[in-house]
Amino acid sequence: MKTGVSNAQCQTKTICHTWVDDSSAWTKTDFDRDDSWIITLTSDEIDELHQAIQFARRHDRSPGDLTKSDFPLKDFALKLANCLHDVQYARGFVLLRGMAVSECSEEDAELLFRGIGTYLGNAVSQNANGDLLGHVRDSGYADYRGQSDIRGYQTRANLEFHTDVVDVVGLMCLRPAKEGGESLIVSSITVHNELLKLSSPHLGLLYGNFLFDRRGEERAGEPLYFVSPLYSFYEGVLSCRPGLIDYIFSAEKKTGIPLSPAQREALDLFVEQTLRPELQLSMKLQAGDIQLLNNSVILHSRTSFVDHKEAGRKRHLLRLWVNVEHGRPVDPDAFPYRNGVPVKTRLA
Repeated sequence: MKTGVSNAQCQTKTICHTWVDDSSAWTKTDFDRDDSWIITLTSDEIDELHQAIQFARRHDRSPGDLTKSDFPLKDFALKLANCLHDVQYARGFVLLRGMAVSECSEEDAELLFRGIGTYLGNAVSQNANGDLLGHVRDSGYADYRGQSDIRGYQTRANLEFHTDVVDVVGLMCLRPAKEGGESLIVSSITVHNELLKLSSPHLGLLYGNFLFDRRGEERAGEPLYFVSPLYSFYEGVLSCRPGLIDYIFSAEKKTGIPLSPAQREALDLFVEQTLRPELQLSMKLQAGDIQLLNNSVILHSRTSFVDHKEAGRKRHLLRLWVNVEHGRPVDPDAFPYRNGVPVKTRLA
């Protein structure tokens, strides 16, 4: 390990130099005997959700224009509020289980997920097309690494640990894969603690700016990359939103702007911590499961998968990106795209 790194390179950044010891800093063993993060829906709650779907259909609402008033919830709205509190201010994640999506049409499943999302916050665009509801499935690409404009969710490859650019990411499983596709999460706060022990100077570099490949979603006149740190300390709150580390390396290739040796070492140390099995919690998502993650404190990944041959059985997840009103403080100048991926201008 080279040691010629100085925090002087990050003097303009406020850096958290103390160990974070709260419920967002967890390891796998914390949940060996604790499954309170799995919230099983009751039959009454499932009925309430079905009634909300029917209400939206009667009023001819589509997933794209749904509002909270179009998807009326009572008791379940309180449960969602409690879940959101845990996601925002406690462990950072929750899994809702029990919705029989096999009994729903795909449109009804989309209404359901978007309707739930209206109780979490403001849905924002996930790509340059302005899609508020994403579809996570194999689009025929084996991998995203080494590809210029392919995003990880379009492939069947394993994904490195990463975050999305908004407060909360939600995934709803319509169909699991034949094999694999397991969801893995790690506390980015625990990773920060480990890096603080290993090399505070290298950790300091992760508060500096890196170039991230836009993967073909830049608008006219925009550069091929955006600029962001991995960690930020704002109003006494630590956040981590690194996106995909591979996008840093592809931006380096596209721009010809090299990373410094110290930056590479810092990124390697960061990735090494995410790969430690004792820090990882795994989830095998079942049909109907809804996973909610706080992007500021949770890194998520997915193992590679093998799909069914039949089109109607292939792995398919719905994805929401949501910003939470009055949520966990995040430096508005540190992380770009907080209001979603900017939509490209459509030609007439």
